[in-house]
Amino acid sequence: MIPERDFSTRRRPRGRSPGDVALLAVAAALLAGSVYAAVSAGADARAARASFEEVRQEIDAAEARAKALQAAAGAAGAVGARAVWSVEAPPPRVVAALAQMLPRDVRLDTLTLRYDDELLVEMTLTARSAADYDLFLRALEASPVFDRVALGDESRADAVRASVRARFRGGEGS
Repeated sequence: MIPERDFSTRRRPRGRSPGDVALLAVAAALLAGSVYAAVSAGADARAARASFEEVRQEIDAAEARAKALQAAAGAAGAVGARAVWSVEAPPPRVVAALAQMLPRDVRLDTLTLRYDDELLVEMTLTARSAADYDLFLRALEASPVFDRVALGDESRADAVRASVRARFRGGEGS
């Protein structure tokens, strides 16, 4: 007996092959991994937001303390001013401001920070050439962070050795 042929326009559903099941399993695993990554990224974003807010609150508290110290400095005199300067201009901040201006061939030999009513910076430096030293002086004088630049002793033998004093103003440039 000859099997009947079906000439209808509808195809018969084909059974699932092992390859189909494997592809479905891979797709499910990828979906699960994507959901996990999205949930994890959301948690990381919330943690970063919380950390950011915590740092913002610490900054606000530090600014409030600095303002309180400034107010106290007006009443307490030099001791209060020293406290304000030590908060507003710690040594790493002053050194970083100077480092931005130093040409490659100029080296700070000594650096003294005198915290008083104002912050005075005294430094001795060595420059390989007069041009490098002059470049540093121009940068220091043009800086919004320093003013009242005063030159001290200077020796221009084979290298330039000099002492310089300036007042640290702080501000946006530091």
